[in-house]
Amino acid sequence: MARAERITGAGRRLWRWSRDSGTQPRLLLAGKAALAATIAWTLAKYAPGVAAEYPYYAPLGAIVAMRTTVFAGIRAGVQTLVGITLGILIAGFTMLIGDPGVIAVALVVGLGVLVSGFRILGEGYSWVPMAALFVLLIGGGNAEGYSFAYVVQMAIGIGIGLAVNFAVVPPLHFWDAERRIDQVNAVLAQQLDDLADVLDEGEPDTGAWDRQQERLDKAIAEVRDRVSTAQEARRMNPRSVLRGPRARLQTDGARFRALERVAWYTTDLTELVARSGPVADNIGRPDPAFAGPFAAALRKVACVVRGDCEEDGADESIADLERAIDASDADPSQVTVTSSAIVALRGVLESEKRATADVDTETGPSGRRG
Repeated sequence: MARAERITGAGRRLWRWSRDSGTQPRLLLAGKAALAATIAWTLAKYAPGVAAEYPYYAPLGAIVAMRTTVFAGIRAGVQTLVGITLGILIAGFTMLIGDPGVIAVALVVGLGVLVSGFRILGEGYSWVPMAALFVLLIGGGNAEGYSFAYVVQMAIGIGIGLAVNFAVVPPLHFWDAERRIDQVNAVLAQQLDDLADVLDEGEPDTGAWDRQQERLDKAIAEVRDRVSTAQEARRMNPRSVLRGPRARLQTDGARFRALERVAWYTTDLTELVARSGPVADNIGRPDPAFAGPFAAALRKVACVVRGDCEEDGADESIADLERAIDASDADPSQVTVTSSAIVALRGVLESEKRATADVDTETGPSGRRG
């Protein structure tokens, strides 16, 4: 019995690891790419005319169309075909000067690279000079037949790749986006706790905070990329019409918008607490007289960002800090930084409240997805 439980537990840990590390979607994508390439290779010999003599371009087209989202595959496929067509036209123009030679090769590559610079080509940019060179050197005296086969077989492969990606568990990627959002929320909460420690313990290590802020900026950029991928995955995806995935992706969008605002306010608090240099008469740094309630407010807000506390406790903690400032006889210029920090703390809480409201709109008051 104990051995069976250990095996089951190990299986669950392996499953979670494969999901969290991105192994599952990669395995799925690899399997679908292999399936699409195999089908394309099998059907390539039935292509019309001379195209049947060049079957190897069909599985290549299937690989081109196999992307992490259905829409990305469509975009890559269309852009690739456009790039190949432009390359063929460049090769045809170059052949007007005579047989392939040093000048023809230089001209076809130069024109291909020049034309590929148009951003509208997207992923098709690299295919322009490559297709032009292939037609010039491989097509040779049969350039027309080769060009026809090239386009037809690539189109067959791209069509099969798109069909397989669309039909076999088209990915939505919301799990990866949600996991990244949770991770960055934990980082933000820890940064707020660390700022509270700075207030309690003394002078900060400015260099360390600079490095920590750089890591946070990179994490935010990575989350933005994951959420963007999840949003793109909805397009042309048959699974996106289901109410559950649609609500989940909308909720993730709301959470990410809140995360960006929280990150902005946390950066502001970091500047105020940990990265302000020493200034005469204490101007430019939080007033030490309010370090206690300020640190308490930071920790309460961190608890909310982490998802372990309700907003009410943090609201009251910030109110305590406000009352301490109101009751003091400090010069207004000496509490400027602390007052600015209160605005940032309120901003964090407001962002969390708005995110909660948006989530409730999608899931219902009970927290379950409707």
